[in-house]
Amino acid sequence: MKPSAFIRDKCLLLLLHFVCMSILSAFLHITGYPDANIALIRIFWLIILGVWLLFTFLQRRKFFREAFRILENTNERFLLGELLPDSFYLEDKLYREMLRLSNKSVIEKIRLLEDAQKEYREYLESWVHEIKTPVSVIDLLCENAKTPAKDSITALPSIKETLRSIRLENRKIENSVDLVLYHARSEDVYKDYLIRETDLQEALYEALEKERLLLIQNHIRAEVSCHEKVYTDKKWIVFIINQLILNSVKYRSQAPIIRFYTKKWEDTIVLTIEDNGTGILPEDLPRIFEKGFTGSNGRDHEKATGMGLYLCKKLCDRLGITLAVQSEYGEGTKILLAFPVSSYIVRV
Repeated sequence: MKPSAFIRDKCLLLLLHFVCMSILSAFLHITGYPDANIALIRIFWLIILGVWLLFTFLQRRKFFREAFRILENTNERFLLGELLPDSFYLEDKLYREMLRLSNKSVIEKIRLLEDAQKEYREYLESWVHEIKTPVSVIDLLCENAKTPAKDSITALPSIKETLRSIRLENRKIENSVDLVLYHARSEDVYKDYLIRETDLQEALYEALEKERLLLIQNHIRAEVSCHEKVYTDKKWIVFIINQLILNSVKYRSQAPIIRFYTKKWEDTIVLTIEDNGTGILPEDLPRIFEKGFTGSNGRDHEKATGMGLYLCKKLCDRLGITLAVQSEYGEGTKILLAFPVSSYIVRV
């Protein structure tokens, strides 16, 4: 810290001293006080002020030199608030406390980012292992297809069955890739969505068409009765519905069926996805939207990752859709998506 900078910082205080000195001198002169004594008072005033300024300057320079030395010699500079030297000045104590609170906030933010990166890295590792299964199955199907059938009559059905199986495994890969892609985009949904009027029945048909082979393979019947239109992003809502369908297929019953229907309230349109699957245990129900939570059903299912419902909940929150689940273990599950409708749209 340079003396000139210190003097500039104290210019208002010095101005106050000079004004007070002038007023006092004028008062003493008017009351008949000798000029020599007035000059002596000014000299002693200036000496005391100069000594105080010199002492304060040396003390503050020492404090800031120590602070800069600590800052230069530490690798974790965000801990400066904890490492600053002690000072009896109130402003130093307040600045130190503010630095501590600010650094604490930064450290917490860094910890959250590190935890998020760690979780995402762990999820990618589990995803890589999961994606290996359909890739290996496709490779095995291709190898088996190389073996020619004995006659052309049996060859054609065999080829068709192989192609159907490859398409099914390829769809599993697409679903896994979509899950990772939408997970990566979930933090910045606003950059990639377009709110417009969306026909829920068309969105449902699109999601069901994507999983047609999977539904046929598992003998699942789908019933659709949706005649409402909502304002949302069609691409994102199709993905959400797709994940919910995959959950219903994963935890299906002996005679599986999935029903899709809507109900309209005054300011809400509710889409219900109902299945007659295994259902959810009461103790698992409050935690199904937690990241990585698989529950009792998931532990019995080796391919459960606990990411599907978590991501659906996250995307619904971003889109302003209320997502709720009603379930009885052994009876089935109802998933409710409530789309808000503004009062202006209702009047129109």
